[in-house]
Amino acid sequence: MKFIGLFLLIIGLASVVLGFLDYNSLLLNWVDNWGESIGWGIRIGATALGGLLYFVYRHQD
Repeated sequence: MKFIGLFLLIIGLASVVLGFLDYNSLLLNWVDNWGESIGWGIRIGATALGGLLYFVYRHQD
């Protein structure tokens, strides 16, 4: 779970940074299909969920 949390955190942060730069990768282009505000919600939600999972499971191997 720690790896999944870290992966979501990194992908979420990358998506937020790329979103501010008005750049979307092909992998994350689906996020804005439902509108810009929903896309930002998905970005922030993925980042928060990844941070939470990493924080909760950081001491488990």
